[in-house]
Amino acid sequence: MLTFNLKKEWFKKIKSGEKTHEYREVKPYWITRIKNKFDFLWCDIEYLKGGDIYYPTGINIIFQCGYNGEKLKANVLSIKIIDGQSTDLKINKDVFDIEFELIKENEHEKN
Repeated sequence: MLTFNLKKEWFKKIKSGEKTHEYREVKPYWITRIKNKFDFLWCDIEYLKGGDIYYPTGINIIFQCGYNGEKLKANVLSIKIIDGQSTDLKINKDVFDIEFELIKENEHEKN
């Protein structure tokens, strides 16, 4: 399971439904983690840089609030690479845009 550790501010926005995309800079650490979790090859990453979108099926991720350890589980809806300026990261670099949908508590307990 791919886990994203978050500051309380971002965790609350995800929990409330205000935030439905998680952004991570395209750099070796995240390339490796995403490649391993989503069975990407390097050529697939280049494909995403071309503006194409990957729609995984049945892939879940975990969001964890850094200090209190509270967790939320989500289904990944899509992954693409976009310019980081238009994200909450506000960086002039490529970022992974991971769109997700939270799994409701009772659904989470069934899995």
